[in-house]
Amino acid sequence: MAIKDLMSGERQHAAFAEAQRLADSGAYYDYTDIEYVLRFDHGLTDVSALLDSQLMHRDLNRRCADAREKLEMADA
Repeated sequence: MAIKDLMSGERQHAAFAEAQRLADSGAYYDYTDIEYVLRFDHGLTDVSALLDSQLMHRDLNRRCADAREKLEMADA
């Protein structure tokens, strides 16, 4: 079942879990990149509201930075 088809509480949890997975991939710079992907690739038009928390934003930004650093170290 797609995230967009879940009920409210489940939807937020699933959106954040997918956002964390994307951040951990190292392919994104920060939470705004991830919101874009979730909005346009996953059809979550309300993703900004689902992830509307400074704590979530900080966590995603940290995960993005950590994952990019690991990729850079592996390439070196």
